[in-house]
Amino acid sequence: MTKQPNLELRRKIARLMMVTMMMVTAVAANQTAAQDNAQIAKAMDAIRNAGKEGTGFAEAIPAANQLRQTSVTKIDLLLDAMADTNPVAENWMRGIVFDVARKSPPASGANLERYAMDPSNNPTGRGLAMELLQQIDPATATKLIAECLNDPSLPLREMAVEQAIQRAEKSAQDQPAAAIADYRISLAAARHPRQLSRIINALGKLGDEVQTADAFVMLTVWKSLAPLNNVDGVGFDMEYAPEKQFASSKSINLQDQHTGKNGSIQWQSITGSSDLGEVDLAEAYEKEKGAVGYLFAEFESDQDRPAQARLGCINANKVWINGKLLMQNEVYHAGSMIDQYIANFSLKKGTNRILLKICQNEQEESWAQDWKFQFRITDPSGKGLSSKP
Repeated sequence: MTKQPNLELRRKIARLMMVTMMMVTAVAANQTAAQDNAQIAKAMDAIRNAGKEGTGFAEAIPAANQLRQTSVTKIDLLLDAMADTNPVAENWMRGIVFDVARKSPPASGANLERYAMDPSNNPTGRGLAMELLQQIDPATATKLIAECLNDPSLPLREMAVEQAIQRAEKSAQDQPAAAIADYRISLAAARHPRQLSRIINALGKLGDEVQTADAFVMLTVWKSLAPLNNVDGVGFDMEYAPEKQFASSKSINLQDQHTGKNGSIQWQSITGSSDLGEVDLAEAYEKEKGAVGYLFAEFESDQDRPAQARLGCINANKVWINGKLLMQNEVYHAGSMIDQYIANFSLKKGTNRILLKICQNEQEESWAQDWKFQFRITDPSGKGLSSKP
């Protein structure tokens, strides 16, 4: 007769089998999670490759459908994917994140708050997390946004500035001094041109005048050389002497004489307007048409730092800094606004030299007479930087 295992042995065997099953289940779950994360990452790559005019859409459409089925517990992965996306892909991702968030119970607000307020997360994802939190828990979102006036995330900063502007608007009639204080706080924190313009206009109505040129820190002191020939648009690609010199020596000899469109020309001083900081070449050069103007300026920096060149211009243009071409836009009279064109570059400690090329065409319509620009240097967030001699 076979002897039965004793009770204690059976219990040990049962515990061992239970532990083994738990380990197998955990390994399987981890493998499934890893596979899910890999599939999510692959789908997000397809979204990130979507571009203008339908580029990559054939792959992005099924990937988006797949991502919309993502568990709300993995919304962090979708928010992470907002980093460094092109505008088209960002719009795709926003829609996907909002679709996933609709499945989110109110308790997920804590996760969104954590993500939004963690400065190590990408700025765009943080802003989107706060937008979602505004829908789930507006009171908490409002309180948190108020703390973000100086946040490195531009979307969060814009939300905070907007709250301060709205607070000032409500008190403007009955408590103008309080409104001015709120507008001034907003002015110091604001980076977006539209918000800055709203604040400046509101302060003006309350009797506290602020010049656009000062608020945006426009560069208004230049040397100009004009007019050179741009009849039939030949001047945009023509390498006149100033840009050849700047490319080779990274500087300009302001004493040089040049042959212009109508005879000998030389560098002369020109200054932007005190209100808008606009440099008006049409006024300075008798509304010359079919012409090229070069502008030269120096900018002193007390340190090496990342920066941006920001140009608003209704004419065709090119921008060089320290001998390097940063941007070129062959567009005439299609509209202009502050910070219309933006290029990243590195300011060096000491003297930085700037050369602009602003081209006017030959259109005679009344709306095609402007030949002017606004230019400034900012940090990567859009805060205007001043030259520091």
